[in-house]
Amino acid sequence: MNGYFYLAVGLAVLGFLAYRVGRIWVDTSKRGFRLARRLGWALLGVITPSRYWWGARMEALSPHEQDGLLARETAALGLSRADSLRCPLCGAEVLYAWALASDGRPTVAPGLIECPRCDFRLDSCRHCAHFLPGPPQVWGSLSWGGGDVTSGRCNIHKVTQPVEQACAPEMARQLKARGYEHLRAPLPITDSFLPPDFCTTFKLDRKRLRAGGIRWPDARRVALLRLLAPPQAPETTPPEEVPSGDEQWLL
Repeated sequence: MNGYFYLAVGLAVLGFLAYRVGRIWVDTSKRGFRLARRLGWALLGVITPSRYWWGARMEALSPHEQDGLLARETAALGLSRADSLRCPLCGAEVLYAWALASDGRPTVAPGLIECPRCDFRLDSCRHCAHFLPGPPQVWGSLSWGGGDVTSGRCNIHKVTQPVEQACAPEMARQLKARGYEHLRAPLPITDSFLPPDFCTTFKLDRKRLRAGGIRWPDARRVALLRLLAPPQAPETTPPEEVPSGDEQWLL
C-alpha cells in the first residue's frame, strides 16, 4: 500500500514539473527563442519559473502586449496603478508607493507616502530599522521587535531626559545614586505611526513591514513596475558649436 502511495506521489510531482517545462517550452517557441535558449529556460523553469514568466518573457513581448499585460495584472491586483499598495489599516489605495532602484530591485518610492484616508505612512517609525519598540527594559531582549509597537524610542536621535524615562527602573535607581538626574537617551516615540517631522534617517526594515501586513513586491510586481517606468531618454551629446566667421578669422 505504501509503495503505491509513494509511486502516486512521485508521478504527481513529475507531472507537475512536466507541466511547468511544457508551458515554458511552448511559450518560448511562440516567442521565437532559439533552441538552446528554449531548452535553458525550460530546464530553469523546473526550479524558478517566475524568472522566465516575469523576466525573459516580458522582454520578448511587443509594446502592445506589454501594455495589455500591465493593465490586466494591475486590475487583477485590485489597483489603479502597479506602484500602489493597499493601506493595511483602512484598505485605501496608496499611490506611488513602490519604485525600482538603479539595480532593478524594488524599493520604497522617495518622498512622503501616506494613506489618503487615515494616518498610515509607509515611512513611519514602526517600519524603521532604528525604532526600539516598548519601554527601555525590553530593548535587546527576546521581545525586541515583537508585541506592542505602538510606542518606543528612536535609536538614532537622542535627547536629554530624566533617568526615570530613559532607563529601566533598576538602572535609573543606580544612576540617581551616583548623582545622575538626566542623560542623553533615545528620543521617545509616542505614536509609531507618525515619524518626527525633522527625521531624515528613515531606514526600512522589511521584516517589520511584513509584520505590519504589507507585502514586499514579488517578481510579478517588479515586472509590472518595470513596465510602468517611463523609458529613459537616450543620452545625446550636444552638437559641436561651429565658430562664426569672425571667430574663425581670430583662430
